[in-house]
Amino acid sequence: MQLRDAVRWLAYPSVIAGALLMLAALRGAGASLAWAPYVAATIAGICVVAAERFIPYRSDWQPRSADLLDDALFLMLVQLLLPLALAWTVAWLAQSWIAEHSASLALWPNEWPIVVQLAAKIVVGDFFRYWLHRAAHTWTPLWRLHAVHHAPEKLYTTNVFRFHPAEKALQFLCDTLPFMLVGIGPEVLAYYFVFYAVSGLLQHANCDLRLGWLNYVVSGPEVHRWHHSRHVTESNHNYAHSFVVWDLLFGTYFRPRDRAVEDLGLRSRDYPRRFAALLAAPFARDAP
Repeated sequence: MQLRDAVRWLAYPSVIAGALLMLAALRGAGASLAWAPYVAATIAGICVVAAERFIPYRSDWQPRSADLLDDALFLMLVQLLLPLALAWTVAWLAQSWIAEHSASLALWPNEWPIVVQLAAKIVVGDFFRYWLHRAAHTWTPLWRLHAVHHAPEKLYTTNVFRFHPAEKALQFLCDTLPFMLVGIGPEVLAYYFVFYAVSGLLQHANCDLRLGWLNYVVSGPEVHRWHHSRHVTESNHNYAHSFVVWDLLFGTYFRPRDRAVEDLGLRSRDYPRRFAALLAAPFARDAP
């Protein structure tokens, strides 16, 4: 097997497993949860970007400097600062409530092995995210927010960060808040963060990856590209973030074998492209 073929077939599982193992190694060495997950996810992200250069799926999907600047703004403000603020707020409110009522919310099975807890978090969390994502494609108020994520006309690693802050807050309410309220441990959330972040980077990567049978378990790039098609009959599928079995169970799985995805983005070619305009776009009178 040639090197390029090996990378195509092995990159997805290797990068995700490597990121999780790196977090485990850092924790074993005494690294803090305050920074260790970010280090693991960042190194994995660098590997994905390198793979984009080595085995690109489409040469015309390379980002411009302006694209990368906007991606960086979405990363810092929407993907990092906003979730941290929400998590600290929820933790403070929960602790205050517990102290006031002398109650405990420890319903999560923290005695289970960390791998089993992570698997449970992925499967259950993706169930909630699946239905939120599906609603975002069928209910106009949510679609106005979600259109920000679908605005790019090409897919590459870092445009996974492009979500409107209001939608990011809703995602937090679906896939993080319920688990915090039932007492999931910070260690599990750290591993989930790494898995979620790295799988999202790979999902959007401009890499010619091949997942084979894994396409029926996880939502990799071969599956997720169709979700960004400009044609609604194609894009209204593949809603799961990671655990694509939910799409299979609820009849929204879509992966044609006889053709490749063509145009990406929104039907309106006049939709804003820059960061500030994208934040305002859902509230415009003529928003899609």
